[in-house]
Amino acid sequence: MASHLQLRGSCFYVRLGIPKTLQAHFKKRELKRSLQTSDISIAKSKSLELVKKWKSQFEELKHSQSMYKETVSQIIPSHKKNNFKKKSFSEVIHKPHNAQSHIIKESVNKSYDTNHINQTPFLLYKNAFFEQWQVHDKTKQMADTVLRRVSKIFPNLECVSRTLVLMMINHDENTPKTKLKNYGFVHKYWEFLTETKVISINNKNPFSRLEINVKKNISPRKAFSINDIKKLHKLAQIKKDDQLADLIFFATYTAARIEEICQLKTTDIVQLDGYSCINIRNSRTSTINRTIPIHPSLQSLIGKMMNRRNDGFLVALQNKNKFGMRSNALGKRFTRLKKELGYNHEYVFHSIRKTVIDIFKSNEIKEGLVAKIIGHNKSNIDHNFHKSECPVQSMFEAIEKIKL
Repeated sequence: MASHLQLRGSCFYVRLGIPKTLQAHFKKRELKRSLQTSDISIAKSKSLELVKKWKSQFEELKHSQSMYKETVSQIIPSHKKNNFKKKSFSEVIHKPHNAQSHIIKESVNKSYDTNHINQTPFLLYKNAFFEQWQVHDKTKQMADTVLRRVSKIFPNLECVSRTLVLMMINHDENTPKTKLKNYGFVHKYWEFLTETKVISINNKNPFSRLEINVKKNISPRKAFSINDIKKLHKLAQIKKDDQLADLIFFATYTAARIEEICQLKTTDIVQLDGYSCINIRNSRTSTINRTIPIHPSLQSLIGKMMNRRNDGFLVALQNKNKFGMRSNALGKRFTRLKKELGYNHEYVFHSIRKTVIDIFKSNEIKEGLVAKIIGHNKSNIDHNFHKSECPVQSMFEAIEKIKL
């Protein structure tokens, strides 16, 4: 027992090394505490009691880890022994009627004191969290799904531990990028609980600094050439998909994002300083909203779009997805179209924006002016750019450089 004692100055401390398998849980290699005494006899007595308590906790945690791993191995089949489709950890345990999910919860509950007086439901403060979280509704819906799934593993806040979180992530077979996004939502929720003092600030966030390696995208989006866009536009016309052909045409002369185009209303066509212009709004952030002049080649198409609609939108679409996005179906049609012409994953609808940017660069248009037209955050492009330097006439002259 004397080996666990350490004299620092005139005070004894007790130290105990943490088993390697439990160091991730404690976020340290050893436990250490001041015994607040300089008397060796008292120090030995106190250290004996503490070391016994700590070792007991180690055994309980080891037992819970063993049960957790055993339960997971029962639920997740060995993919080397069968030809079943590989499923993510969350897919397996979150089926509503999966009897094994009950076993998982039992295993997690046993890792902590289940007789603890405070049993706070994991989702108790979810609505309050979403009310103060200023993000797009789509993001909130994705986060809600993730939080509900995690709550199936951790029904109460008190049973969440770093060790079990790491186990959960280790058995989650989603891609690293997906895991990073999903557990980022839970990390944000836990931060909210700490800030609102639901959880003590002394309790470190078990979802922080997760070692999830995400490979950087080595194949960034590429720009189409003008000839590429002509081919895409022509094929859409041949297929009699006039709506998609119009969308490609519209994007080329505005550099607008696909959802921005689909959200345009007839009231967004306005007059400004003697020019016909479009108010382009982004549903995710207002910082890139802009008003740009209409290219002369686009005037006729916009006239037709305004005359054929009676629901207020320029683009005729019957449905929107569950996140309120109107461009979902059109985006899929574009993907099929470009694949038919042999374009790989490096070419997407967003590549049209890159084409327009390249046109502006080749014509030596100022970066600040380009940012204003295409809806980029100007602070990332030109810190010295001012709104006064960007009259409608300058934007019109730049847009006229686009020729299809």
